Amino acid sequence: MVLSDRDRTLLAPHLVLLRAARRELAGARRDFEEAERALSDSTGGTDWRDRVLGGLFSADDGRTQRYRRARDARKAAEKVLADAEAKYAKYAERVDGLLEPMLARDDPGFRARLEAVRACDKALRGCEQTRRDIATMVKAQTVKGSESWHEAEFARRRRDELITELHARGPALTRTIERAARSVGEERIELNLGGLPATGMAVDQRLGELELRLDAAIKEISRWRVSADQGRAAALRAAHDSL
Repeated sequence: MVLSDRDRTLLAPHLVLLRAARRELAGARRDFEEAERALSDSTGGTDWRDRVLGGLFSADDGRTQRYRRARDARKAAEKVLADAEAKYAKYAERVDGLLEPMLARDDPGFRARLEAVRACDKALRGCEQTRRDIATMVKAQTVKGSESWHEAEFARRRRDELITELHARGPALTRTIERAARSVGEERIELNLGGLPATGMAVDQRLGELELRLDAAIKEISRWRVSADQGRAAALRAAHDSL
């Protein structure tokens, strides 16, 4: 990773805080692990009165005191560890926000990871919007009986418009999903938004099928997105370590 002098100057004060938080976190983890070992050792010689009643009626008061001290030390170490993790996460997020545009500008590998996340986001938005449109139409079709002629005619026209829109939207959404799939090395997802019948019960059945396909696509693309974002985050952490 190659950073300009200006980039390094910008990052320097934040890196000082991040490195200090990293050392603090490492120390807190060691202390917590030691406290856990001490508690485990002290628990080995206790009975239920020590663990449940806090030593009340214990046959060995010294044993009870050792257990209590170990238990309290572990609890304190756990809190220190949680605070250290939160502090490190805060500074890491700050450095991420500064470092990400620098890497996106100069590192083709990181740029590809970032573009994969964005491609998945775009595919998700397209699928989710289409899913909402179809769900709204299917719901409207099931609410019948009390509607006027004007309401029924409006619903029919809106459904016809949606079918036309889905036909037009299908190729672009398919390409968007294909780009997302290529960016993460996955197989394409077939939706086939075209070929909807114009009228009759067949269109309602087809819309229902599309809902199910879109549900499955959203689930799969969400998985892609999680994987792509984990790769982006890992690249940022590796960049932290190299600074």
